[in-house]
Amino acid sequence: MAFADTQRDEPGRRRAADGVGSERVRMNLRSGPALPQAAADHLLTLVAQAAQAPAAVVHLLDGEQLRLVGAYGLPSHWARSPSVPVSSALGRLVISQGVPVVISDVLADDRVPAAGAAGERAYLGYPIRDGDGAVAGVCAVLDYQPRQWQPEHLTAVDRGAQACTALVGEQRSAVRADDAQRLLIALLDSLQTGVAACDAAGWLIFSNKANQDLNGELPNDIDLRTWTRQEAAQTSAAMLPPALGPLLRALAGEHLHESEIMVERQQQRPSTLLADAQPIIDADGESLGAVVTLQDVTQRHTAAVLKDCELTIRRMLSGSDTSPADELLRGVITTIGRMLDWAATEFWTIDEVGNVLQRHLWWTDERDMLPPGLPDRLGHGQGMPGRAWQTSEAVWATDLSADADARAQTLDWGLLRSAVAVPVPIGSVTRGVVTCYSAYTEHPDDVRTAVMTGIAAHIGQFLERRRGWDLTTELGHSRDEYIALVGHEIRTPLTSILSYTTLMIDDPDLPAGDRAQMLQVMQRNTGRLQIIVDKLLDIAGLQSGHVTLDSRRMDLSAVLRAAADTARTRLADKDVTVDVDVPDEAVLWGDPRRLAQVVDELLANAVDWADDASHIRATVIADGPATLLTVSNTGQIIPAAERERLFQRFFRTQDALTNAVPGTGLGLSLARTIIEQHGGTITATTDDNPPGTTITVRLPAERRAPPSEQLPATTTGAAPAARYR
Repeated sequence: MAFADTQRDEPGRRRAADGVGSERVRMNLRSGPALPQAAADHLLTLVAQAAQAPAAVVHLLDGEQLRLVGAYGLPSHWARSPSVPVSSALGRLVISQGVPVVISDVLADDRVPAAGAAGERAYLGYPIRDGDGAVAGVCAVLDYQPRQWQPEHLTAVDRGAQACTALVGEQRSAVRADDAQRLLIALLDSLQTGVAACDAAGWLIFSNKANQDLNGELPNDIDLRTWTRQEAAQTSAAMLPPALGPLLRALAGEHLHESEIMVERQQQRPSTLLADAQPIIDADGESLGAVVTLQDVTQRHTAAVLKDCELTIRRMLSGSDTSPADELLRGVITTIGRMLDWAATEFWTIDEVGNVLQRHLWWTDERDMLPPGLPDRLGHGQGMPGRAWQTSEAVWATDLSADADARAQTLDWGLLRSAVAVPVPIGSVTRGVVTCYSAYTEHPDDVRTAVMTGIAAHIGQFLERRRGWDLTTELGHSRDEYIALVGHEIRTPLTSILSYTTLMIDDPDLPAGDRAQMLQVMQRNTGRLQIIVDKLLDIAGLQSGHVTLDSRRMDLSAVLRAAADTARTRLADKDVTVDVDVPDEAVLWGDPRRLAQVVDELLANAVDWADDASHIRATVIADGPATLLTVSNTGQIIPAAERERLFQRFFRTQDALTNAVPGTGLGLSLARTIIEQHGGTITATTDDNPPGTTITVRLPAERRAPPSEQLPATTTGAAPAARYR
């Protein structure tokens, strides 16, 4: 047995005792002692008795400290100091040299400084080693009187130190296993994938944080199979934690790979999870349990659906210039609602006459959750659609019942929870709004906002394409109609004029009566040509801006009454009456002479096509920010295809051509041009009972900038950024 050298004249030994030995181990002690307290105390009791010593201690290294982890017979001031610096304790002699230290009297031993003891006079210490043989602590006995230690005393302390070495090894192994377990748990908790495992008896043995987020707290004090049956008896299977099904199937021996699970949550969109599960089998083929992993792929699934929806709508709107625009747009908002799981969708257009949004088309799912009484018109900045129009940005409302813009539409949204309104741009100008409503609580995200903005841009591009196609088609029709006009309405009177002129020149002796009759025909045909030329010049001048409006505050009621009186004079040979229903005054901003042209043209057209013994009815009414002028008659129905072309230049209905009804096809075109220059619209509708036609003119009641000063509707530019609410 080796003992510490008791010679005191070697400086190296002194330096070694004061310092830290090379074999010293720095232990990272966890909370609580490194050795079980009861086991250490019991061991030291036996060591002290065998060494016939009044006290015994075990110190373990803890950084630069010696930590008291077991004791027998120590005075109270030792217990109050469970940790002391290595440099100030006698145990440093054992630690620094790595051999037993025997001191009979600390006051007479040069290795012990004057303040190196704490009341003990005799000391016997043995090193405690770890599994690698490095010194990890000291097992020592003490006496408060000087004494000579006997060999049996040394043996007792040596065996105590060896027992402590074994305990330290076991404890270190346990600490390493605990560290590995903590590392594994921390690693699994850091995953975005949920992980849960159960043993062969069906008891939950592990669930990481991601799994708890997806499933909630799973029970760990009961067989999961039994618990599942009990819960299923009290609630629907859809409400059970999604990990349970795959985990129990794996416990029964199944292997699952990317099994898709739809998770329903109250007032939330369903989540899409992918489950992988398999049994845990040991090397002998015995089942130890099962494990399941859950991955939330909702965002990935949503992104794929959004992309598919955008591609579908792009295909619907591309190359579709022959189908009615409203039919295509209705299909678009239906596709948006169904593919993206909205409860309702709307398409709003801007009524430029009234400067308001008009709800043009809408769709709802089978639940029909749109609340009754929603306004069909919204002002600039009013409601969610109006806000999207005002800001040219996507507007989200996470809570419709609390959102200020949504409450401007209605105070009771029923079961609807959230909505988004996206502007439809044509260039830098908003021309419409798409609004989508959800029965779930929606939280804005950049992906959905970007895709919805992209869909709105496709709609804007379609509208601009359709407008260009309509203009091209109208131009083609106008060219054809112009050729027909030249061939009949212009060449016929010119032929008559030329013929009579030639006859009068060739026959200077023509009787005066015949000459006068010829001059009357020439005058009448010249007048017809003059009307055509004047209307053509008016249309061209107004559209080009060379002819401007003389706008002022005027009374449309007075204009209509005067025009009705003129129309009645044309009815002397027809059994048709003209009824006027107007307010005392209908003031708006317009050109009185040009609007009188419009009213005269509409009444003249109604007179020409009115049935005998029928009524022509003309009205003026206020319609919010617009003033409406309507002229109705009873007569032949205009086919839908012809109604769309009724206001095109040179267009004449098939009935007019078949029945050789005089006309140029310029009157209604001129009327449309004048109305559009006032910022208004003109449309034609038909009725079946009684059959007839109504032409409706909508004019802004307030002064507006002329069309030439308004922002043009160009092709769609960059999509605006989203505005979250």
